[in-house]
This record gives sequence, C-alpha cells and structure tokens, in this order.
Amino acid sequence: MEQEFGTVRLRSGHHMPSAGFGTWNPEAGPMYEAVRHALDIGYRLFDTAPSYGTEELLGRALRDSRVPREDVFLTTKLPRGSEHGVRDSLESSLRRLGVDYVDLWLIHWPTSDGTHIETWRKLIDAKNSGRVLVAGVSNFSPRQIDELSSITGHVPEVNQVKWSPALHDPVVLEHSRASAVALQGYSPLRASNVGHSLLDRIATRSGATVPQVVLRWNLEHGITALPRSTTFAHIEENFHASDLKLTRREVAAIDRIAHAARRIRGQGGDRPVGPPN
Repeated sequence: MEQEFGTVRLRSGHHMPSAGFGTWNPEAGPMYEAVRHALDIGYRLFDTAPSYGTEELLGRALRDSRVPREDVFLTTKLPRGSEHGVRDSLESSLRRLGVDYVDLWLIHWPTSDGTHIETWRKLIDAKNSGRVLVAGVSNFSPRQIDELSSITGHVPEVNQVKWSPALHDPVVLEHSRASAVALQGYSPLRASNVGHSLLDRIATRSGATVPQVVLRWNLEHGITALPRSTTFAHIEENFHASDLKLTRREVAAIDRIAHAARRIRGQGGDRPVGPPN
C-alpha cells in the first residue's frame, strides 16, 4: 500500500482516492444534490451501503453528472444478516447503483459467532468474478483482521472504521501499515470534539477551519476520510482540506487528543473501532 498525491495505491494495484464523500443517513433530495455538487468539484470516492438507503440516488447522481464511471471509486457494503445471501446482496446493490461492478465491497460488521470468516471467502469469490475490484471490511479490529488473513489466506485491502482525533488509535494505525491494509475513516467530523482549543489554535494559525484541520490530519496519517454534508459550502471546504499544511508537531499534538479521551472513557485493548455506521 503506497500513498501518492490524491490517491492511495492498494496492494492489488488499484488506486483509491484519498478524499472521500460519505452518504450515511441523509434526506434523499438534499443528498442527491450534494452528491452532484461533490462530483462537480472533483470528489471521486463515494461511500454508501444498503442500510443508508442511498445506493439508488448515488447511482442516479453519477449518471446525471456525466462523469465517466471508470473515474469514480464506489464503495458499498454487505449488510449484517446477509451472510447466507452474499451473491444476492451484491446483485441488489449493483442494481440499485445502476453499475456493473463496485470498486470496493466491505463486510459491514464482524459477527460474534465468527460467520464473517466464511462470508469473507464469498467476498473473495465476488472479487474473482470481476463484479468487485477490491474486497475489504468495516469495523474490524486488528485481531479480527489477523484471524481472517490467517484462516483464509486473503488479507482485506481496506478497513473502514470510525476515526477522529478523539478516536485516534496508534495500535490500529500501526497494524494497518504493517499489514498493508488501507484505512478509511467515517464520521471524521461528527466524532471529533471540534471545539477543542488545540484544533481552534491550529485553524487560526493556518487560516483554515477546524474541519479542514481534522481532514488534513487524516491525510497526514494516510487515512481516507469520509465526511458527509449536504451544504455546498461545507462540501467545498472539506474538499480543499488537502491544500492545508500541518507541521509534524501539530500532527503529533492532535494525536494526543485521543490519549486524554481514552483516559476519560477508560478504554483500551483490542476493541472494534466504531459504533454502527
């Protein structure tokens, strides 16, 4: 996995944009217009799932935009409870999106009974069929990823987790780098303490906004953030976070926000990295 300007090169050689757009829990009308605007200004990675109810509107927005399909990186997910209907779930997602393939398909959640291991084998089959270019997981811990890899011989290329300064986890980050598993971070702004004084100071120094600081911090760690907004000004602001420069000292200081948060929450150990997305 190599990070290049604007993209992350995955193990398979596919290039994943480093700036993503999330479509979770929207109102259909505003989200359609938001996706159209995001496409117009240059977003090329879009994240959806059957449970979001946005696959159809995302596909319609893509067709209406006239941006070539091959220029867009589409991510969707296998819903929890679909372990025995993997192929049908994929075909349903493709039909709603109006496409022949998805760039990235994720197991949305691990299961407590371990059935996600057999499900993972079926995702690999889907990848081999050409209907999925890249297979990955969501909300998996390092231990669960190692388990998948050791049992099946196939390492997920992407793990999508809830990620923000307050949830920064060096163990997860180092494991992803060592295993060449790219990280996508959902709810990067909603999960952050955007009123934190450190973020305010960095934003003031750089002439940026706090959301831009948070998104740039994700990029510094090689994480593809998936902010969501239906406000055009915020969509544009988020997209231009890559223009911001952070010093190494600032990145390290933002990392330490999570240490204080963990002390307050008393969290630790090998834990799943996010509530339902």
